[in-house]
Amino acid sequence: MRKTAFTLSLPFQFFVTFATLFFVYIVYALLDVDEADMINGIGFMIFQPLFDFIVTTITIVICFVLGLPIRLNSKVRQWWLARPLIPIIGAILGIVLLWLSFNSNLTKTKQVILNGETIDKEVPNATVTISSWFLTAFCLLHLYPQSVLLLFRTRRQSSLKQ
Repeated sequence: MRKTAFTLSLPFQFFVTFATLFFVYIVYALLDVDEADMINGIGFMIFQPLFDFIVTTITIVICFVLGLPIRLNSKVRQWWLARPLIPIIGAILGIVLLWLSFNSNLTKTKQVILNGETIDKEVPNATVTISSWFLTAFCLLHLYPQSVLLLFRTRRQSSLKQ
């Protein structure tokens, strides 16, 4: 039964991680658009989802490989499952850091060429963005719903006993 639950949670983990990263990428891409015209709109609608799919898939593969000890080593898995708040807090922290990377204290100014003119553009801090992107992906990919449910069930039972 437990093996089946972990096997069934894998598609859920992939879906939640993929959907979250897909959304984050599209938001970042939308915030990067400098000109809103028909050609840029069509290019955005065609190429950004394709790039998003590729980047998100590569990220999930990397995080899956990095998390193999959690999935394959029983001691590591038991330790991880006993602490379901770690991936929850990590995912929330990653999303908050992704949002904070747009803070004016963390952005960087880069010169870009737009219509033949060089302009200064504020871009999110790459180090914060990339590290929080991977933190969010890893934590969501290794968030086991059954361990979270077990945590709530044990907390509820202990509060009912008191």
